[in-house]
Amino acid sequence: MNKPITILRKIVLGLFLFLGGNMAFAQLVFQGTVADFDTGEEIPYATVFITNTTFGVSADENGKFSLSIPEGNYEVIIRMLGYNGLVFSLSTEELKPQGYRFLLTPSEEELDLVEVKVNRDPAWYRNLASFKAYFLGTSENGLQCKFLDETILRLDDQSETGVLKVTAADILRIENPNLGYRLDYLLEEFRYQRQDGYVFYAGYPLFVPDSTLSRRKQRKVEQQREKAYRGSLQHLIRSIYEGTTEEQGFVLRRLYRVPDPSNPGKFVNQLVSSPFSAKELITKNAEGKVMLRFSDYVHVTYTEELESVEFRGRASPGRLGNQVSTIHLELEELEIYANGSYADPFGILVEGYIAWERVGDLLPMDYNPESTKP
Repeated sequence: MNKPITILRKIVLGLFLFLGGNMAFAQLVFQGTVADFDTGEEIPYATVFITNTTFGVSADENGKFSLSIPEGNYEVIIRMLGYNGLVFSLSTEELKPQGYRFLLTPSEEELDLVEVKVNRDPAWYRNLASFKAYFLGTSENGLQCKFLDETILRLDDQSETGVLKVTAADILRIENPNLGYRLDYLLEEFRYQRQDGYVFYAGYPLFVPDSTLSRRKQRKVEQQREKAYRGSLQHLIRSIYEGTTEEQGFVLRRLYRVPDPSNPGKFVNQLVSSPFSAKELITKNAEGKVMLRFSDYVHVTYTEELESVEFRGRASPGRLGNQVSTIHLELEELEIYANGSYADPFGILVEGYIAWERVGDLLPMDYNPESTKP
């Protein structure tokens, strides 16, 4: 299976501003009730979570929930099978101590989807294999991931020629044994264009740590988490925010793409040989916000870790090289945060090694490698 050449990572992170690299902040209580919009009756056991973090809880039998969270700005997901999901922007600066009441509207279409009996032919399983490869990834971590219920997936390769589209009738639960998490992933959209290898996916993940691990297994998991973090987009954005890309092992070079006169519609890469400082990429506005701002492309080499055998392909000869990626801003400027997230999920286009690492290599935005050190 060919590796995709480009992926626009619309993993909807939202505004996860923790105001620093560690979690040593005051814990605040976010509480409320989930109820039916039409009847006003409480909905028991609804899922409430802060997207792309480890902060999540289920409402009790009376629809009530309480969640301790650090200071910051978040996107909250409220979800229950049979109801339309709700996305709520939450700032702890405006947190209501009396709590919130969230009203969900019934979704007849979703209930119908769950009840449909799907005859799964060989094409369905081929599409499932493609979805696993391009969504979970083909890295060591991605290959070990497992969907806990594949029956909720809707795999569509008929409505648009050459395109595989995937949705899910409920929260997609993914077991990631290598990183010690279960992901509860609210899949909004997945699109794979076979001809050009273009992959686009969107969703809201919650990371649920495995609390059953032995000490020995926990240490192994922490090592694997740190390995997944090193060289990732999250690591890169954090280092750019801090101005420590060189110390963190990243080498940045300017990359220009110019039209290829011999191949109309194609381009030629022109790479500037001399590196430049990440400080040239960021500015601070009048409000003190850190803004990422550059044109063209940035060629990124991570020198502290070699590319994996899975990325190169086991049949490919030769020595493994450094991890090489390309990033491009889709906006004139983009606000970035200390935890490695950014304000607009459409804001960054990534190619190369970082793009190859998918959901199987994701870590929550509250992950801090330093907190795992003895």
